[in-house]
Amino acid sequence: MIKILIKDRKLIWELAKNDCKARFSSSILGVVWTILQPLINMLVIWLVFQVGFKSSNLSGDIPFIIWYMPAFLIWNYFQEATSQATNSLLEYSYLVKKVNFDVEVIPPIKVVSNALIHFFFIFFIIFVNLCYGKMPTIYYLQVIYYLFCTAVFSLAIGWLCSAIAPFAADISNIISIIIQLGFWITPIFWDPSALTDTAAFFMKMNPMYYICMGYRDCFVYDVPFYEHPVLMTYFWIVTIVIWLIGTRLYKKAKAHFDDVL
Repeated sequence: MIKILIKDRKLIWELAKNDCKARFSSSILGVVWTILQPLINMLVIWLVFQVGFKSSNLSGDIPFIIWYMPAFLIWNYFQEATSQATNSLLEYSYLVKKVNFDVEVIPPIKVVSNALIHFFFIFFIIFVNLCYGKMPTIYYLQVIYYLFCTAVFSLAIGWLCSAIAPFAADISNIISIIIQLGFWITPIFWDPSALTDTAAFFMKMNPMYYICMGYRDCFVYDVPFYEHPVLMTYFWIVTIVIWLIGTRLYKKAKAHFDDVL
């Protein structure tokens, strides 16, 4: 799979850009909706917890929006990339039927196209931080590493689930439910330090715990990524296992894609 990604990297890039353009041109507001929807969702939750529940103590001396925003926005990228990659074969069924086309590149299209959109939100985080007087630091550069982690993790799940989707349409709904559940058990708007040791241990088994806290380390806490070697090792073990299972299943199933799509 890695060889195919390298060989077809230019094709993936062009198809990802076209995917973005198609999404933007599908409605009058286009790109505005793509950006506005997660921002509105973020604003609503911020108002509920900051204004309604007075949850500013979750973030200590740090403004709640500064503390909450990085984790929410990287989760939004993971959610969109994974969900769309799961359904990518159904959306791009016309490419599957092409002769001599590497169908392995289809799920990466969604991961890359959503990454392009996510770059706007990275700059948005930096802008809001500046508005609150928090100047950029060298730790901001770590966002490249954590975004790469999220992309690989999303792609691993995407290959696994997209291989199943043509044969079992329910997989899309199952993934949607799992992602919704994952949102609430990931430290996006709650502080993991408030948990008991046992609860914290189980919460850290969620690979997105590492990513969301990593984004906070970049933009809030100024903590180097190598400060969490155990979480890093666990994340990559889980990701590699899913990657191996997903790619193996994808290779076995791709011979039948043309028949079922």
